[in-house]
Amino acid sequence: MSDTLGGAVLGSAEFDALLGKFRSAETLPDLPASALQLCDAIDKGDASTADLEKIILSDPAVTAGILKAANSALYGGRTNQASTVKGAVMLLGQRTVRSIAVSVWVQSLVHQSKGSPRFNAGKFASHSMFVGFMSRYLLSAAQANRGVRSGWSPEELFAAGVLHDLGLGLLASIDARLYDRVTAHASANGKTFSEAFHDVTERTIDTLGVAAAQAWMLPDLFVEVLLNYNDPLNADREVDALCCVCYAEHLAMTTGHSLFDWRVEPTIDPTIVERVGLPAEELPEVLQLVADHAKEFTKAA
Repeated sequence: MSDTLGGAVLGSAEFDALLGKFRSAETLPDLPASALQLCDAIDKGDASTADLEKIILSDPAVTAGILKAANSALYGGRTNQASTVKGAVMLLGQRTVRSIAVSVWVQSLVHQSKGSPRFNAGKFASHSMFVGFMSRYLLSAAQANRGVRSGWSPEELFAAGVLHDLGLGLLASIDARLYDRVTAHASANGKTFSEAFHDVTERTIDTLGVAAAQAWMLPDLFVEVLLNYNDPLNADREVDALCCVCYAEHLAMTTGHSLFDWRVEPTIDPTIVERVGLPAEELPEVLQLVADHAKEFTKAA
């Protein structure tokens, strides 16, 4: 196992310059106008279903994403499925529609970006969807079986889980050289990308994701998850919901749904598993269910 970092630790000035790129809307890929229109309309609180339907229908990818979310068996196995965008908006609610739409748009931007040849956009999408769906399932189960309360809906947590690796995905196109260096260090030492990024920069990769989310003016939910999901027990609020994202990421890393090919042995605080974990006998079936839905959702993206 190599101990080399492939060079000196990234200096403060270099990191600040990188962070500046993530904080600038001019450096980041442009969110579609429809994304900004949808968020603005919902945040103002006076948008009608017809208004939102018109915005959503202007983008085929987000239309497919909203309909798939509304009809997914992971959303409670609803019998009254939505066959129209109008029906999906009424079924899911405006906050959920906003979150799912944003996750679809940002995933599309990351997928289309050009950068490091080491970055596997397809695997990134599959991993992100797995974490999103698993986060949603865990919160739903915790609410139903343990009386957990959250100001976020399971559907909103799904969208936030999808974007939990936002900083990583954008780094591959904004600074491909650094991305490659971190990847090489992680692979050589059997570490997660987050661990290797900290070794190389002495900062957290989530700092970049938060900067991008704020530059895009994404809903506060996404910023809170990016800030806290890696250390949910020390968060000021929504600890259980954040534990769901943390545990979902851990399950992805340890059950064949990792973003990378090398073997890692990530650890997780047992308290997180106690708060939101599933019974061992249920886990295989849930993992398969989530993997199937992640695959189906990614196929449509």
